[in-house]
Amino acid sequence: MKKILTAIVLFAFVVLPMSVMAMTSITEDELSTVTGQAGVSINVDVTANLTIGTVAWGDSNGFTGYTNAGFVGIEGLNLTVHASGRHDGPFAATGYLRNDPITIDVGAGTVASGAVFDGQTLVRIGLPTLHVNVSTLQTDIFVSGVTASAPTSTTAQQLGSIYMSGIEITLGQTAEDLATTTLTGDALAATYDAGYVTIGAAGAGNTGVNIGFDVAIDSVAIGTLSYGNTTSLISVAGGGSIPNGATGPGYIGITGLNLDDVNIYGGVAIGVGTLSGAPLGVNSFGTQTMVNIVISNGTTVAIPGAITGTVVLAQDQTLTTGAGTLGNFYIGGVTAEIVDNVGSFAPHSLIQIWAH
Repeated sequence: MKKILTAIVLFAFVVLPMSVMAMTSITEDELSTVTGQAGVSINVDVTANLTIGTVAWGDSNGFTGYTNAGFVGIEGLNLTVHASGRHDGPFAATGYLRNDPITIDVGAGTVASGAVFDGQTLVRIGLPTLHVNVSTLQTDIFVSGVTASAPTSTTAQQLGSIYMSGIEITLGQTAEDLATTTLTGDALAATYDAGYVTIGAAGAGNTGVNIGFDVAIDSVAIGTLSYGNTTSLISVAGGGSIPNGATGPGYIGITGLNLDDVNIYGGVAIGVGTLSGAPLGVNSFGTQTMVNIVISNGTTVAIPGAITGTVVLAQDQTLTTGAGTLGNFYIGGVTAEIVDNVGSFAPHSLIQIWAH
């Protein structure tokens, strides 16, 4: 069985030693050999409630014309998560016993092997065949100044609310054609694979981290996803001059959102270092300490199946009260791939983060 990731999330860097710029993604064949007789297996069956009062990011000195400190963030985040082995399809008849656990192995390649990361030591984390359920996720988005040395939202500066419910994720895919296969029960369950993540140094002589991944997600389903406001923009802009101006809450969103077969594979290297612009011929750049993220060529997010859902307007965040349907959508055959870069740091795509 294969595994999901909200993937998830990938990146690269120029401030690691320049040898990182020659990074090449490790192949599946090479990664498949990074296993061993010894190792650790972990089974997960966990239910957790998460509540966060405020999560905010801010700037202490603002910008021109707005020089006081300011924050943007979310408040009132509440969700319940359950993660355990899959219990659908062929797993239903085996009482979870055929689910793959999380596995952790550490292995070193042979220096003379000619592998992409010749002689490198890697941690290989095998992903479990897993069912993840998030019953409800609800939070408010705000911008604010600072009150009593902390960011505090106000009704006047609410950007809106986000609500999700009925989130179901199944990790692990099978190469079998489920419409024609003769395999059943344990035999079919054994064909599912969720993939893996590898962690190692970013290359010989470097102290950054290189992360490789090949993740297989069987399906992602979200019962309701909505965004909305507690009052209408029209009533504020109209200043009371619009007859019968709307003052109640309103929400727009998607019901029955489904993604079939999500595959995420490739790699990134991440490092932190200080770069001088002078050697690059950019003296005005000065000396900057940066987080550098290099994305390996071939890193891909692929959704070969369909993405479907229904767009709805309603008076409440669950999209049930006074609901009206705008229409249905279908998106098929989505692929996003990092290819040879044509920018200054070709051939790899690069993201750099620094303070200003």
